[in-house]
Amino acid sequence: MARLHPYLATFSAVLLFAPMAGAAPEGPRTLFGKELREVPEPSAEELEARRQEFEAGLEQRGMVLQGDVVMPKAMADAYYGDLVAPLPEAEAWEEPPHRSTIFLNFFGGPLKYGTIASEGQSPCVQGKVDYPPYKGSEQTALAIIQIFKDAAEPYGLRIAFEEVPPKHLPYSQVMMGGKSSSIGLGQGILGVSCNLDCGDQWLRDTTFAFTEESNNVGVLGTTALQEAAHSFGLDHIAGQNNIMYPFATLGKKVWAQECTQYDDSTGGIGCTSVHQMFCPADAQNPKGRQNDNAELLAYFGVNTPDVEPPTVKLLSPMEGQMYTKGDTIHVEAEVDDDHLGFGWHLVVPELGQDLPVYYGEKTWDFPAGGKGEFTIIVEALDHDGNVGSDQRKIYIDYVPGEDPTTGGEDPTTGDTPTTGLDSSDDAGSSGADSSGADSSDDAGDVDGPPPGLTTGTNMDDNDSGCSCRDAAPTPGPTWLLALGGVLALRRRRRA
Repeated sequence: MARLHPYLATFSAVLLFAPMAGAAPEGPRTLFGKELREVPEPSAEELEARRQEFEAGLEQRGMVLQGDVVMPKAMADAYYGDLVAPLPEAEAWEEPPHRSTIFLNFFGGPLKYGTIASEGQSPCVQGKVDYPPYKGSEQTALAIIQIFKDAAEPYGLRIAFEEVPPKHLPYSQVMMGGKSSSIGLGQGILGVSCNLDCGDQWLRDTTFAFTEESNNVGVLGTTALQEAAHSFGLDHIAGQNNIMYPFATLGKKVWAQECTQYDDSTGGIGCTSVHQMFCPADAQNPKGRQNDNAELLAYFGVNTPDVEPPTVKLLSPMEGQMYTKGDTIHVEAEVDDDHLGFGWHLVVPELGQDLPVYYGEKTWDFPAGGKGEFTIIVEALDHDGNVGSDQRKIYIDYVPGEDPTTGGEDPTTGDTPTTGLDSSDDAGSSGADSSGADSSDDAGDVDGPPPGLTTGTNMDDNDSGCSCRDAAPTPGPTWLLALGGVLALRRRRRA
């Protein structure tokens, strides 16, 4: 089972009061120039099995249903246990802002239980689900995207929708398609998030906007916003004009700009301890209130251009280092950036290996195998598409200048030249489909480092260090819209 951040426990949903969408058009469908997959409608038996799996999963994890909110029993007890006595005085928010990318996934794809969006994982999913793509028109999709972009524009957020971001860039995604029954929920739910992530501590959430449950553009756009915001740690608040209002209503919605009372009519409020850092509790509001704008600014900062690439310096191995088969190859890097939230990965091109960093790894250890010359690369990426990297050449049972083209097995070692390192299937190779999820049955079961590697994890992962920059920033990739930010593993709050 993938690791869960302590705050990654609450499930929240938006109730539906909107008309059903019409039937899907016949024949192959395309969106943003890509042909969409056709996913068969699940049978009644499959839907019932998903419902049972979903409910069993909640019970196994100690979750309880509170209206339309599923949360840990301890969290529900804390909120409902005593609403009169004020909580202790809250500390001030001290975390620096980080940039973030949100991928609006209209393409669907295979999903399974877990917490890493780029591996096709969500805590909402029990078992395995081939999630259907969006069935509406491209015009409607673009209108939904515009609502999302307008709401995100003031903050350090980037919005992607045409191409899935690279796996090593920490990004969250909203699945834009399907019905509530697709993942085992009952009818009448327009959107859901199983990641009420207080203070946006985890950066790779998957949430859902069930676009087949409504044909109202405004409702769908607001739903996608609200579910993404739950994964930042925002809760439901009062006021029909607010994005975080728990019911689907018509009209333009906004982020609350001042401390606003909670709306717990659909279930408990999960992140009161964080909200109190921005809206302290008082006699009238013993659990505090919520200021959307203040929290979003604290988490993501103001939208400004990012033109500086991340910095990377490889500390090990040394250039030209020689190894014998069976030796341990130790890779260690320093990575940094002027905006927190960037990501990085380890690449060995000769083996086709690409190991995205999910938990802040800066060291890797693996056995040398085979024979030949290999390139060790650590590359970092920020949310504006700027790239920094450093690399080293290493040699395994091979002296530079020797003729490596004799072919076949080495007569003394039995090894085939240029196959090197440990090229087993478990060494961490990756490959994503249009959803960002690995299509193999076993891909993405991530609970730490990829199998076959031993890593040193430093969760305080953006400490400054020496750097080796590319000569110039790489132009923004096609998955990126110029809107404003990104997520990568960042400094954690210290106790």
